[in-house]
Amino acid sequence: MEFYGYKKCSTCRDAHKYLVQHGIDVEFQDFVVNPPSVDTLKNWVTRHRGDVMPFVNVKGTRFRELGLKDKPMTKEQWLTLLSTDGKLLKRPVLVTEDDVIVGFDKAAYEKLASSFNP
Repeated sequence: MEFYGYKKCSTCRDAHKYLVQHGIDVEFQDFVVNPPSVDTLKNWVTRHRGDVMPFVNVKGTRFRELGLKDKPMTKEQWLTLLSTDGKLLKRPVLVTEDDVIVGFDKAAYEKLASSFNP
């Protein structure tokens, strides 16, 4: 299992803390410092319903700074951009054996925690 986020993001820290408190020890990988490759992103997108947009942090400052709201982009263009700027990624991203969870989805985290602690 892999956990990706931004160390300065309180939601990411809360999600990571939740996992650790429920016996799921995952290393916190900061994708602002080390953005995922295009291939890694393609894998995540494929495993998460095939759409790249759930991975785009449309509420983030960086998204607004770059004026991306009304800019038409292909999936490949998004993947390339996301691989160069981790602040554009919605966070956190939790990669499990069966799924890729985008954002701190408490229901998904609870389900995962219950499978570790039946």
